[in-house]
Amino acid sequence: MKYKKCLYFLVIISLAAIISCGRPAPADLVLHGGKVVTVDEEFSVHEAVAVRGDKIVFVGSNQDVEKYILPSTMVIDLEGQLVLPGLIDAHAHLHSLGAELTSLNVTGTTSYQEIIDTVAIRVQSTEPGEWIVGGRWDQNDWENKDFPVHDPLSEVTPDNPVFLSRIDGNAAFANQKALELAGITKDTLDPVGGFIIRKGNGEPTGVLVNRAMNLVLDNIPLDSDEQFKQKFLKAVRSCLSVGLTGVHEAGIGPQHIDLYRNLIDNNQLNMRVYAMLGEEKDLPLDMDLAAYFKKHRIEQYGHHMLSVRSIKLFLDGALGSRGAAFFAPYEDDPDNNGLLRITHEYITAISKAALEADMGVNTHCIGIRGNRLCLDAYEKALQENPKPDHRFRIEHAQIVEPQDIEKFVSLGIIPAMQPTHCTSDMYFVEDRIGTERTKGAYAWRWFIDAGLVIPSGSDFPVESNNPLLGIYAAVTRQDPEGWPEGGWHPEQRMTIEEAIKGFTIWAAYSAFQEDFLGSIEIGKYADFTVLDKDILEIAPKEILTAKTIYTIVGGQIRYRKK
Repeated sequence: MKYKKCLYFLVIISLAAIISCGRPAPADLVLHGGKVVTVDEEFSVHEAVAVRGDKIVFVGSNQDVEKYILPSTMVIDLEGQLVLPGLIDAHAHLHSLGAELTSLNVTGTTSYQEIIDTVAIRVQSTEPGEWIVGGRWDQNDWENKDFPVHDPLSEVTPDNPVFLSRIDGNAAFANQKALELAGITKDTLDPVGGFIIRKGNGEPTGVLVNRAMNLVLDNIPLDSDEQFKQKFLKAVRSCLSVGLTGVHEAGIGPQHIDLYRNLIDNNQLNMRVYAMLGEEKDLPLDMDLAAYFKKHRIEQYGHHMLSVRSIKLFLDGALGSRGAAFFAPYEDDPDNNGLLRITHEYITAISKAALEADMGVNTHCIGIRGNRLCLDAYEKALQENPKPDHRFRIEHAQIVEPQDIEKFVSLGIIPAMQPTHCTSDMYFVEDRIGTERTKGAYAWRWFIDAGLVIPSGSDFPVESNNPLLGIYAAVTRQDPEGWPEGGWHPEQRMTIEEAIKGFTIWAAYSAFQEDFLGSIEIGKYADFTVLDKDILEIAPKEILTAKTIYTIVGGQIRYRKK
């Protein structure tokens, strides 16, 4: 008993000494001896940062951080390594990444025959009648860049339906068995917002663009909640390993919001998710849309691990599959000027209801016509229901004209863009749309010089989820081999500081989260990405070789390089 009393008095005396000396309460985690890039308004750089609980309590010098260190403090000596605010992917698809990590992946195939051979091998270990699902093919990587025709694939898969999505997710390829199960024949009409590519005799080739994919997708068995969860968690682990502390999930259904909550409640969601509420089918406009959006809106859940603050819409298709909408036809497909999946009147109606529910709207737009129609639809909604700080976004904003930039600015619309889309598409963009329209392709400099922020992402699994590839693409507009020399339309490049902002504070701002995420400042959440190389100082090509050493979310180490 005497020992306990003595120990008690020693603790009291120690605390009194700390208080009398003006020493702050100890930190739980201290990182020191590095280069801490805050991305605050001055883009200031320090040596150390201290964390208590899940918040930052100090940013400054190695000497001054010592007063936060007691024996109970975890201390990481950075040995000169770089600390960035936790990197955020502002447009991604977690479940799709998880599906890709578990499904048949044909990334990098150089010919249709290679896909046929890959699927034939999978058939050998697949039960008759079982679906073979996967994808990431890109005919632009093949010597013959024509879309494939299903017949040779169907010959090696007579008993198994096959569905392989294109790399952009806006087209897919199905074999004969899958077409039969979906009831797709030469007499099947193109659905609104999509089309079936056909042979000369009208029979389907197996390639389905945009909403035509749903004809087959509706016949593929849905994942159970447990299957969805496991794919989701696999994707999260992959993201943490490349330094991502958060993602903007570009479209989830209401059925998965409770699943996300459950993961948080069980401490299984180790990165932050800003989710856009998305629907596989259009919402009926005669329902109470505002009430529906309010029901599913989440300001924050579990210390801002989950937020649902916006609606995801799709207006047009993708450039690679010639679904992006233009006013003039494609240069390499003169009978086609793209497609519209929804009407601009629908966007206006959704936007008005979203404004009433205090939700943002984030609409997929690729082509000039898609971007223009969306801006007009947003403008009408904002005229009828004005709101100064709406944070409406256009996702991708890939091909625009100078007059569109002016409307982005006047309406306060945020262009959410993906730098690696530029460096993946640059090989064929001019063939698709010609020299003049290419001037406004991936026009980052136009947007930034006009005073707009560009929240940056990858659209993974369309592209790699590694944010360093996006930062490299933003500052070089070159592929990993350094082509083209000097960069593709180099006048549109970002600076390295802007590229980092795109994956940090600009991403946070576009999600209403800049007050607590996106920079290393006292009071914000302790989300950090620690890299082994100083990407602010090294040659751009070396960014590709930088590795994540630590990924820290809310003061917890969620990934450590072995």
